[in-house]
Amino acid sequence: MRTALVVHAHPDDEVFATGAATSVLNKQGWHVVLRVATAGMHGALDHLSASCSLLGISEWDWLGAVDQWIDDGGRSGPHSLAMASPDDLAEAIEVAAAVIEPELILTVGTDGLTGHPDHIAISQGVQRALQRVDCRALGARVRAQDVRAGEQLIQQLAPGQQVGSGHVKGCDAPLEEIGGASEQRRRQALDEYYDGLGSKPLAELLGVHRASSDGLLLRAVFDATGWQQDRFEELTAWSDAPSSR
Repeated sequence: MRTALVVHAHPDDEVFATGAATSVLNKQGWHVVLRVATAGMHGALDHLSASCSLLGISEWDWLGAVDQWIDDGGRSGPHSLAMASPDDLAEAIEVAAAVIEPELILTVGTDGLTGHPDHIAISQGVQRALQRVDCRALGARVRAQDVRAGEQLIQQLAPGQQVGSGHVKGCDAPLEEIGGASEQRRRQALDEYYDGLGSKPLAELLGVHRASSDGLLLRAVFDATGWQQDRFEELTAWSDAPSSR
């Protein structure tokens, strides 16, 4: 059976970044395994198993040791992924790959999808690990045109307000698409973490979430461009990364 290893910083990244792709791979007969580096914030870990079930992920476990890294809300504190030793992070990914023997690794792209420092660290960790892990790796990105479309949806509902953090830029380079997933199941997986963020009308959500929320912006991007696909850049081994051995 073909195996895909999904590597993410936080619970909920598997919905926003790779939720369509894992669903499609599962339908194609792949065994999909998730390794997550932190427990997230505000009890996010409680919903991870349900999300995985909805998105075709057969099992999840920790990347590295339990509580080795924490999610501090992007503040890049001393125990965050952003401040982790790049060698330690790459080695944890290598260990997971040695056990799982994936044909494919999915993670976030070089911009971290949203610019979150933990996401960027994970993407760089995968690139470093590729020096010794022999498989293909794809990093999730969004297109710049899709970010603009999502921003316009929110601006129509919240004129004059800042939309997103400003870190979700998207890219203009060609991306590989994996599509054909269930919109309903991805919406349900997002609802596992945030009440109604997947299913309630966008106008109603603006009464609960700030227009500057990147989660709300990605929801608007999905509404504008579709929930059924993810887009990826090819990740390559980081030739400048020092050996973690």
